[in-house]
Order: sequence, then structure tokens, then C-alpha cells
Amino acid sequence: MKRLILVLFIFSSIGLIAQTGRQYVSISAGPAFPLDDFAKADLSDTASGFAKTGLNLKLIYSYKITHNFGLQAHFIMNVNNIDLQSLRNEAEVAIPNYSFSIQNSNAWNSGGIYISPFLRFPITEKLVWEIKGDIGFTGAYSPQFTIKGTNNDTGEPTEYYRNSSKAFGFGIGGGTSILYQLRKYMFSVNVDYLYSNLNFKNVSGWGWTSLDNPEGTPYDTNSKSKITVASVSFGLAYRL
Repeated sequence: MKRLILVLFIFSSIGLIAQTGRQYVSISAGPAFPLDDFAKADLSDTASGFAKTGLNLKLIYSYKITHNFGLQAHFIMNVNNIDLQSLRNEAEVAIPNYSFSIQNSNAWNSGGIYISPFLRFPITEKLVWEIKGDIGFTGAYSPQFTIKGTNNDTGEPTEYYRNSSKAFGFGIGGGTSILYQLRKYMFSVNVDYLYSNLNFKNVSGWGWTSLDNPEGTPYDTNSKSKITVASVSFGLAYRL
């Protein structure tokens, strides 16, 4: 019995040793570029995100199953401020002869958790190319903003308000990475794309106020919006 236990211990130890170098964890950061509805600037369309280029943060756990194939877990967060100048331009088109100022309380926050199968291609002894796909869960929180205007001739005030809203759903994407191995550490350059078609519920606020309509025209609606982000990031990985 003792010999059997010893043999099992030896084989399990060999298995663990054989897996050394199969795993790594990494963290990366870089610019996040909004696309589609996310970057659209149309105040009359509640799907428009008015998002500017922001920040992408990504944490990865990677496990190599075979020499050329493995699985990764991606934890991704994108932060994108809204384009205040585009909002101001839209307001000037909607109500001419007014001067506008904009107040916003927070940025767009989007991201999620994704499972990512990947293919791995060694280029040299130290240089590796990875291609991956993403599938998982996406969440997004929209910013709250208020547009305040004053008539240039009469001084009459007006205001437009949109509340923050949130949505959760299915997300897909893909990307590629170049990794340079340096003993236990690796440096990476990553290009990624994430797409989610989210249904924002209770997109609420009020339309332009006036002296005749001081409360504005309230609205509370649902809006489907494509949250699409492309990112380029630079990272540091540690081989386990």
C-alpha cells in the first residue's frame, strides 16, 4: 500500500512539473477606440454613445493545453469619456442662436468577463504570436449629462437632461498578441475587438425646457445600442 501511494505521488508530481510554463497571468493597458453606435453623435438617437477614445485595462489568465492551443480568461474594462464638443454641436443644431455648456458626472464604463480559446505560433525561441476569440458576458454603464443653454438675444434659459442607464448581455470579440519571452516575464503588444448589442432599459430624462414648458418633455424608453470597442494595449505577463 505504501509503495502504491509512493508511485501515485511520484506520477502526480511529474504531472505537475510537466505543466510548468503552461500558464501565465498578464496585465495590459492602452487606448480604447469606440466604434459604431458607441461613437455616434446624434442627440435625437438614444442609441448614440458620444464616446471618445478612452482607456482599456485587461487582466488575463492563460493556460496552454497543447503546444499550439489553449484557453484564456479575460477580465476587461473600458473607460470612455463622452465627447462634449459633439454634444454641444448637436445642441446648436437643435436650437440655433443659443450658447451651451455641458455638465456630466461620469464616463462610459464597459467590459466584462470572457472565455478565449487561442492558437499559439512560436516565431522564434523568444517570440510568440497568439490569435484568440472572445465569448462571454458584457456590462455597460452610460454617463449622465445635462446640457444648459442661454438665448443669445433674450437670455432665455433652456436645459436638456439624460440620466445614467445600464445594460448587460452577451459579448463576442477577438484579437491577436505578440509576446516576447524573457525568462519568467513576457512583454506583449495586443490588438483586440469587442462587440455587444445591449438593450438599455429606462433611458430617461427630459427634453428641452422653455419658459412655456419649464419642466421639459420627459422621456423614459428602452434603447438597443452597439457597444463596440477596438483597443491597442501593452502588457506585462508572468509565467507560472
